[in-house]
Amino acid sequence: MAKFVNKESLTETIHNDLKISRKEAGHAVELIFKEITDALAQEGEVDIAGFGKFVIFDRKERMGINPVTKEKMMIHATKLPKFKPSISLKKICNSKED
Repeated sequence: MAKFVNKESLTETIHNDLKISRKEAGHAVELIFKEITDALAQEGEVDIAGFGKFVIFDRKERMGINPVTKEKMMIHATKLPKFKPSISLKKICNSKED
């Protein structure tokens, strides 16, 4: 069965491994995600060695179709975060046997 990870499970892992309170572990998890979010919001990069890199991708303005009315409409340009996994993460993901 696949493992599921969310903020609560990360908090629990930090709490158990570092023997700190759940409140402190939760604060650490929130701080990490806030730092990543702030860097990306300022169009910076987040590069975590052995894991991957988060960058901002500029999606150009394009023509789309409203699925309800089938009317053509212009979809405005947006900035999106994009994740590029590291080579070592790719190797780990592809070496697991089911």
